Amino acid sequence: MRARGCAEAPTYPHTDPVFGSDWVRISLAMQKQHAVLEFWQNLFSKLGSTFWVKIPVAWVVMTTEPENMKAILASSFADFPLLGPRKDSIASILGEEAIFAANGQAWHDARAMMRPAFVRNQLADLACFEKHVGNLIARIPKNGSTVDLQELLYMMTMDSATDFMFGHSTNMLTTPSAEASEFTSTFEYILTRSAIRTRLGLFAFLDNDKKWRDSLGIINRFCDRYIQRVKHEEKDPERAYVFLYEMMGQGTSPEYVRAQLLSMILAGRDTTASTLSSLFWILARRPEVVARLRGEIEELGGRQPTWEEMKDMKYLNMVLKEVMRLYPTVASMSRGAARDTTLPVGGGPDGKSPVFVPKGSLVRWSVYCTQRRKDIYGEDADEFRPERWEDRRPGWEYLPFSGGPRICIGQQFALTQMSYLVVRIFQVFKSISPKDDRPLLQVLGSTTKLENGVLVAYVRPISVRFACFSAYGKESPALIMSRKYPGNMQGRNN
Repeated sequence: MRARGCAEAPTYPHTDPVFGSDWVRISLAMQKQHAVLEFWQNLFSKLGSTFWVKIPVAWVVMTTEPENMKAILASSFADFPLLGPRKDSIASILGEEAIFAANGQAWHDARAMMRPAFVRNQLADLACFEKHVGNLIARIPKNGSTVDLQELLYMMTMDSATDFMFGHSTNMLTTPSAEASEFTSTFEYILTRSAIRTRLGLFAFLDNDKKWRDSLGIINRFCDRYIQRVKHEEKDPERAYVFLYEMMGQGTSPEYVRAQLLSMILAGRDTTASTLSSLFWILARRPEVVARLRGEIEELGGRQPTWEEMKDMKYLNMVLKEVMRLYPTVASMSRGAARDTTLPVGGGPDGKSPVFVPKGSLVRWSVYCTQRRKDIYGEDADEFRPERWEDRRPGWEYLPFSGGPRICIGQQFALTQMSYLVVRIFQVFKSISPKDDRPLLQVLGSTTKLENGVLVAYVRPISVRFACFSAYGKESPALIMSRKYPGNMQGRNN
C-alpha cells in the first residue's frame, strides 16, 4: 500500500466488523423507513467523502469523490467490472448475458447489438412518443380535479417502452389486457424486492420463495410470447424501427433476446417515469418555472416539436438537468475490484491521498449525495435552481446517466421522451397546482419512486384545439382518447 502512495480511509464504526450484520440490519431498517438516502448523507458528513464499510460478502469503499468515479468508470475501467450483490440481483432477474449484468466481451457484444436502436434517426421519429403522450393527456381531468400523475407516468413509460421494444404496447393507459396488467404489476414487485435482495448480500438466498420464482416466470413468459409472435408475423411497414424485429434478425437465441428486452424495459420505463414524477411534483410548487417553460414552448405556435427544436430549448434542458441532479433515479452504483488497484483520493487525514482497494473489494458511489455536495454546487445545492446550468458544464460530479464506456445507451431516448412530454403537457395546460402538502419522499428500489405519488391538478387554457391535432392535420391520440374518457373532458373553459 505504501509503495502506491496510499493512505487509510476512515471506516464505519461497526459492532460486527467480521460479517457486517450490523450494516445489513441498519440498511434494511432505513429502507423500511424510506430514509436510506438521508442516512448516507449523514454518514458522508461524519466520516468524510470516502470510507469503508463491511457487508457479508466483502468490504466496500463508499465514495462521493468525482475523481474516484472517473477512475471507476473510465480511467481504470478494466479494474472495476460489475461484481457483488448488485450484479447478482440483476442477473437473477435479467440473466447473466443481459447488458446490465454482463462484463467483458459479452457486455461489448450486447451493447453493439443495441446501439442501432438509439441512433439519431430513430430518436427523431416522434410518432411513438406522440401516441402515448396523447393517451396520458387524455387521462388527466380537464375540470381541475386531482390526479396522481405518477401513476399515469409509469403507465405511459411502460406503454412506450413495450411499443418501441416489442412493436406492441401494453396499453396500460387505454385498454390493457389481463396479461399486460399482470406483467406490469409483477415487474414492479420484482424491482422493489430486488433492492432488498441486494442489501441482504450473502443472505439473498434466503429471499427465494415461491412468489419470487413465480414472478420471474411471469415476466419471462410475457416476453417469450412476443418473441414467438415475431417469428410468425411480418414487420409492419409503417413502423420505422422495432427493437425486437432487429434482434431476431441477428440470429440470437430467444433467451438472449429476452434478457436484452427486459433490460431495456427496465431502463426505458422506471428511470424516465421516476424523473418525470419528481419534475412535475416540483413544477406544481414552482409557478415561475412553469411560466418560463411555457414562454419557451409557446414559440412553437402550438405544433409538435421536432427533435432538433427540443435540443435547442435551453431552459427546458436546464430544468431537466436540475431535476436529475437533485433526484437521480439511480441513487447509487457499484463495481468490484478485479485486481489489487487504487482510487485516486479519499485516504489520509486530509482525504487527498490514494486509497488501496484489494482484489475482491467492492466500490459504491452515491450519485445522490455527490450531486448535493455544497462544496461543489454551492450552499444552495439542496434547492431546485435550473439557472445554475446557464454557465456550468457537467463533469464527473454529475452522473445521472453514469459515465465512461458503460454510460447509459438510452440517454438520448430518455431525454427526448421527457422533453416531448413536458412540451405537449404545457401546450394543453396553462398551469399545474399541488393537491398534497406531504413532502417529496423517495422510495429506494432498483430505481427511486415517490412514496406519496404526485397529486396535482391542471388548469386548462381557454383554447386548446391547436394541441389536439398533429403537425400533419390528423387527430392526435389526445383528441381521440377524450371520447373514451368523457368524464375528464368537461368543457374547453375549465
